[in-house]
Amino acid sequence: MSIKPYKTVTEQKNILLSRGLTILDETFFEDYISRNNYFNVINGNEDLLLVSQGTGNKFYDTANFDDFVRLHKFDKKLSSNLTAILHNFETKLKSSISRNFCKRYCRTPQHTMQYTNKANYVDINTVFGTRYTLYYDQYGKIVDDFNDFVFFKSSFLYSLIKYNDFIDENIFSIDSTSYTPPTGCNSYTIYSGRKHAVVPIWVAIETLDFGALQRCCHYLTSDVINDVMSDFNLSPTDRELFLNSLDVIRELRNKCAHFSLINRFCTSLNVKILPSLINKLGLNPMEPSRRVYVHALNRRVLKNSAKLNLFDTLKVLGMYEDLSSLNKPLKNLIYQNNKHFKKNTYDLNERMLGRMGNTDYKEWKKLFS
Repeated sequence: MSIKPYKTVTEQKNILLSRGLTILDETFFEDYISRNNYFNVINGNEDLLLVSQGTGNKFYDTANFDDFVRLHKFDKKLSSNLTAILHNFETKLKSSISRNFCKRYCRTPQHTMQYTNKANYVDINTVFGTRYTLYYDQYGKIVDDFNDFVFFKSSFLYSLIKYNDFIDENIFSIDSTSYTPPTGCNSYTIYSGRKHAVVPIWVAIETLDFGALQRCCHYLTSDVINDVMSDFNLSPTDRELFLNSLDVIRELRNKCAHFSLINRFCTSLNVKILPSLINKLGLNPMEPSRRVYVHALNRRVLKNSAKLNLFDTLKVLGMYEDLSSLNKPLKNLIYQNNKHFKKNTYDLNERMLGRMGNTDYKEWKKLFS
């Protein structure tokens, strides 16, 4: 890959014109490119509109800049709707964990902070070590770093209150005369030691990022994780499948968070997909070989890693959330492309659906129903 020199918007426009792209309104082009990332508008979508895909022969036939804009706006709408769905899933997962953990370990005010007690979780390093599923793939660090989990840090309560304005220490505290922190639980005194900070798990869990939330699921005892999975219509035998699905969802969440093109989405080669998840949903992963870094081995190794495209990834998310809000943006794109794109040597809709993982529009409608 060569680093390309800086080009002005006018220079970029002239290059596209020299390749046969029609630009009906040059002022609109310059304004749109100035306000949006050039890669996301042009480079990320050009392979869908070039006459020959993947050949390096960059020439446009019937395509015009409005086609790029339509694809770009579709991706932004798809990403926005996906972000809302992912937010709903994350909220539901946090609620399920806090509710089911409290049911077992935090039933009384005196035991409010039991979620910071390591004894109420499974130290999978001690129990399983390197035998833990996918240890030599994506779970090595999760296994090895049990003691470093955020809830177990000695500074947890202090940091929780200091760096989260919505946690008012006047509300989330109790007089030292009526409360003694349980053995093994995190504690933090305020007002010269006259009060103890006491923050329930359903408040604290809101501050966890998805990675920490995912780690928490690995450490939950069987009775708690089984109840969590039951909230998502899964059985106790689905634990590995459930945890692996969180890997996939996290990949998609990160892509949306960084405003990357969703229509190009594929899971990372660093994330292995278990056969149980593949078989349950009828996934069709790509399996390229590549050297990937394995934390547990502290080196890069050659692995066959299953990559999931957007269609299969949405199948995974669809186990837990309603995807119907994604139907309208795709339906509108299909309609607008049919209406405005001048088909000659290729079908733009077929190319777009193929890039996302399935050329059969009926299958997308079924997925979003």
